[in-house]
Amino acid sequence: MNMTDAQLYLAIGLPVLAVITSPVVSLVQISAIREDNRSNMAEIRTDIRGIRDDIKLLTGKVYELMAQQK
Repeated sequence: MNMTDAQLYLAIGLPVLAVITSPVVSLVQISAIREDNRSNMAEIRTDIRGIRDDIKLLTGKVYELMAQQK
């Protein structure tokens, strides 16, 4: 039973192609995950800024009330 050249190329080429493709696909997935995290972090930062502003406002009101009681 003899192998033709085409069969030999397929037997060697397909596994090599799979091995080369796997890291490329992984890098694309990691890149997409990082981009999602960046957008989520931007939203979280905006929310934290809003919370800080609310805390400053509340603290200022408490100081005003304490000053009025004296």
